[in-house]
Amino acid sequence: MTQSDLEYLKSHIDQRVKIDTRSGEHLLIKVISVFDEESDPNIFFWDVTSEPEKPDSQQTRGYSLPLDEIIAVKPAR
Repeated sequence: MTQSDLEYLKSHIDQRVKIDTRSGEHLLIKVISVFDEESDPNIFFWDVTSEPEKPDSQQTRGYSLPLDEIIAVKPAR
């Protein structure tokens, strides 16, 4: 992940973005928060891959992913 990818994630809190992970997953997520100044930098998000229009109030589980597991960030279109 590049510095511009990180800045993109930070500027898209509460918005949907696409990420590609080192494990080969291609996810559509809604960013909850990005912690890059911690000893364990990570992102918290809702996985909205299967239901992109599902309201936050109906989300049942948030996820966390270390930032170094993300290889690409793209706009959700």
